[in-house]
Amino acid sequence: MNLFMSFLLLFLLYTDKLAGLNFNTDVTVTWGQSHVAKSRNGEEMEFKMDQYSGASAQTNADFLFGRFDMRVKLNSPDSTGTITTFYLHSPNRDLWWDEADFEFIGGSSTADYKIHTNLITDGIGNREQQFRFPFDPASNYHTYSFFWTPQQIIWYVDGIPIRVYRKLSDSRILYPDKQPMKVYTSLWNSTAWTGEVNWKNAPFSAHYRNFYVNACVAWRDGSNVSSNCKIVPPFWFTYKLLPLERDMIIRMREQYMTYDYCNDKEKVTDVTSIECANNP
Repeated sequence: MNLFMSFLLLFLLYTDKLAGLNFNTDVTVTWGQSHVAKSRNGEEMEFKMDQYSGASAQTNADFLFGRFDMRVKLNSPDSTGTITTFYLHSPNRDLWWDEADFEFIGGSSTADYKIHTNLITDGIGNREQQFRFPFDPASNYHTYSFFWTPQQIIWYVDGIPIRVYRKLSDSRILYPDKQPMKVYTSLWNSTAWTGEVNWKNAPFSAHYRNFYVNACVAWRDGSNVSSNCKIVPPFWFTYKLLPLERDMIIRMREQYMTYDYCNDKEKVTDVTSIECANNP
């Protein structure tokens, strides 16, 4: 069996085990309640943003490892100063939080929109990588995925890996494998970061649907963390990036990457050099 067929078989096997979450019963709006609309069957959710508010929501459950898929359609036309997100975040909001991000940065046209990714461990971030979209993200829904295991996190766009971050044996290289994380979505005003919002185009909107997971549900008992995968780990726990996937990441970097912290002289340290050397 060649590498492509191995990758396709794994993708189909894994997709078959994904379970759909319901926006009405499995997700809670955290702010901007009046700017959120959910379909009656709970399969779709829309956020609106105007001068008064955006919106955000989170899963009721916490997870420790898993795959998380969301289909998202962004706002158009000019949405400079807006950010639509799909991300993982530990419930604690103190200085030692963990986080893995998809942040979709608006622009003056859909050709200017960016996929912004980041990883924060124990409150330490600055691991940004940014990409141009290989398609118009506002004309249709596209699938964005995290595949988070004890060994690595992979970011996917429409099933194509665009980034990987591995756990290394070097204790200085932090990896998020101790704290459960919830799944969050949001639409918010990022004027201070990405530019002034043209409110003439408001309300802005972000659309979510087909929220699927194959993940370990986790809970805390004091300082101890347990999950329903602790006794019998799932088949994907030891999954490693296939050579074909690594080649895909390299091609995506060559064609669409616009920023990489590994090439930012102000951010590169001895530690990040090791990090970057082990993550294509």
